Amino acid sequence: MLRFTEKQLAILSEKETVNYIDNICSIIRKNAPSLSDNEQLPIILKDADEFVTFHEFKDKGVRNDFLILSAFEPYFYKTEEMQSWLLHGKESVEREYIKYRQISDNVFNRLTRGTHE
Repeated sequence: MLRFTEKQLAILSEKETVNYIDNICSIIRKNAPSLSDNEQLPIILKDADEFVTFHEFKDKGVRNDFLILSAFEPYFYKTEEMQSWLLHGKESVEREYIKYRQISDNVFNRLTRGTHE
């Protein structure tokens, strides 16, 4: 049985985080040409990942969505309005983010529904 020290576990965790951010960054750059040359993208994604980690987001899909949105709207979660929504809601920060995305998607769909008919 392998036993790791706290320091070794911290190093493994950091490497896992770096790999995760690198993978998300690569996917975004591949699929969003407008962001392919953005040198700040890894920094933006790292900051967003620190936010979701601190607030204990559990769902991997929600974490990914949060980081992808952050790529297109850097630091959106630091605006006064989003801080108020996410941090002062009645539910967990993750759940408040999910509600925000559902509402914004619904509004977008309503606004664009008439343009595609």
